[in-house]
Amino acid sequence: MIRFGILGAARIAPLALTKPAVLIPNAEVVAVAASSVEKAQAFADEHSIATVSESYAALVESPDVDAIYNALPPSSHERWSIAALEAGKHVLCEKPFAMNAAEASRMVTAANASERLLIEAFHYRFHPYFQRVLAMLADDLIGDIRHIEAQFDVRIPYSSSEFRHDPMLGGGALMDLGCYPVHWVRTLLGSEPQVMQAECVRSEAGVDVATRARLSFPGGVTAEIATAMDETAARQHYAQVVIEGEKGRLILENPIAPHNGNKIITDIGGTSRSESVEGESTYYYQLRHFVAAVDGREAPLTGDDDAINNMRLIDNIYAAAGFERPELA
Repeated sequence: MIRFGILGAARIAPLALTKPAVLIPNAEVVAVAASSVEKAQAFADEHSIATVSESYAALVESPDVDAIYNALPPSSHERWSIAALEAGKHVLCEKPFAMNAAEASRMVTAANASERLLIEAFHYRFHPYFQRVLAMLADDLIGDIRHIEAQFDVRIPYSSSEFRHDPMLGGGALMDLGCYPVHWVRTLLGSEPQVMQAECVRSEAGVDVATRARLSFPGGVTAEIATAMDETAARQHYAQVVIEGEKGRLILENPIAPHNGNKIITDIGGTSRSESVEGESTYYYQLRHFVAAVDGREAPLTGDDDAINNMRLIDNIYAAAGFERPELA
């Protein structure tokens, strides 16, 4: 049995951990800590969690916890993930992994030193939908990839309490949403790109509310990523990837949350067909994978160099756009 503790009574925590844990026999959520004991207690009462820790430090040091789910804002990922690793805990860390590549590198170094797992919670990556896409590409269905376009938009209205609109907490469209298109194109191509051009729209609060970037991968392959959380967002929630190959293309509809409906559209030689992939929630497969990785039955699909490189590309996109971010240690 792997006993989980939650850092942060975040909205994502029930979806990512407490609900799927019910379906996985060797996973149990046993403790939670939040910004206040009162907030943690309310979360524990709502989700039937036995223990409320008085602080983040108390939770990561608890001998009754084997693994930590770090659901705190990105600005707290480095500090508390490293603290948990040094306390002998495995860590499932929410995306984006860190505030920048330097933090990500220190986190991975700590994981290697502690001989504990540190996995980034790119939940889409573990679903049978994405495995099907990778299999189609491996089967050379559309030939060599020439270009990818990836977009993820979610309208997130401004609120002073919303960390996604706070630059000091790691907010911004590219950090919170665009990290997915960045990860999609890197994972699909299996290589690291150069940033050709990028642009950001800065809000009065100091975060990017929309970002676009053009990327160049080895072999002449190109990609464009786009993300928005303001009124320019395509819809309230929109996720799509278009993969152009030498023989045709694949259109991925809703790769972010295929359990809420999805399509893989194949367009080859003027003939189009569509298929859907059934399955549980992406979070179920993520937690199942994490448990299997802790048990040594599967190799981690995210984290390590992948997490560092994803943050490095985000850093490079901001730099190419001339977008100044908070100074960090």
